[in-house]
Amino acid sequence: MRSFSAFVFSSRMRLSRLKKHKLVVSLSVVFVVAILIFGPPVYKESWLDPFNTLNVPNRELHPHSIAQLGMVSSDDPFHPYYSTDVGKIQELMHNLQRATPLSSSDPTLASLKNQKVHYFTLHRALSHYHEEEDYALQYYPEMGIVRFRQQAFRINESTVYAFTQITTGMTSGWWK
Repeated sequence: MRSFSAFVFSSRMRLSRLKKHKLVVSLSVVFVVAILIFGPPVYKESWLDPFNTLNVPNRELHPHSIAQLGMVSSDDPFHPYYSTDVGKIQELMHNLQRATPLSSSDPTLASLKNQKVHYFTLHRALSHYHEEEDYALQYYPEMGIVRFRQQAFRINESTVYAFTQITTGMTSGWWK
């Protein structure tokens, strides 16, 4: 087992060898610091993300850019609700990436007119990458169907669970 003084002496010897390569060491430190500072925002709004959400490219409807979610139910249209729980909203957006589109001739689409519906507003906040914008989304809980931009999608159980978690934790009113 090595003693503490041997470890200190060994470390000092290694550091003394680095003095010969000051330029390489300083460039490495600057590179690491730049990655730590600029890495997370670039990854958060990555334009290289190959996926899409609800047949919309992620550079327009990126899952990390949606920070607020508003809801109005067809049962009570005069009492809006909202959620700002970013973790649950991002989980919902990631689950919506797995939604499967329904054809316009699908017989279940004809029965949607008499179903209970939740009208959601997906709020994209202003950032370096895009402007502030709201997206409308209709969710039919009994059918497990979402309608977005004139197209219907069937969602899986994890998306239904995410919707349930969000709607139970919503605050009455509208965000400011």
